[in-house]
Amino acid sequence: MMILAASVTGLILLNVVTRSLDYALYWVDELAIYAMIWMVMIGASMMVRLRKGIAVTLLDGVLAASMRKGLSTMVDLVVFLFAASLIWLSFLWYDPVSLIRFGFDFQAFSAETFNFIYEEPTTTLGIRKYWVWLVMPITAVTMALHALVNLLEKVTGRTAALPEMV
Repeated sequence: MMILAASVTGLILLNVVTRSLDYALYWVDELAIYAMIWMVMIGASMMVRLRKGIAVTLLDGVLAASMRKGLSTMVDLVVFLFAASLIWLSFLWYDPVSLIRFGFDFQAFSAETFNFIYEEPTTTLGIRKYWVWLVMPITAVTMALHALVNLLEKVTGRTAALPEMV
């Protein structure tokens, strides 16, 4: 996370300097955006595990302890179901079954399925966007694992030590 944050900062500063010298590097903007997206998505997964996400705690103060535990368990279940749905949607989006069926021929895959995920290049970097978009299935899987661990901890009453936030 720190490397991605430093990269975003460095890329933005590089962009400011090159534009002030009248020599804009347009790929810097795109790379900074992608680094920011990866940072946010990976950070979201981490925040699920650490239970540090934004929360509305209006009911926490008025509910009894047992009701708070039930509500918290329900929230963990909803987060897990959300992450599981992201896994399913990523599977449909990347469609590995069809890709294998077409022998990893991206053009045949796109022609048959009208899914151009594997062929569309980034605007200035020139790499295929599916490499950038891989953050979605990665985040979905890690978020589901984190949510499942949180849910199991809540149900069993056992908690694992969490890393300290820097």
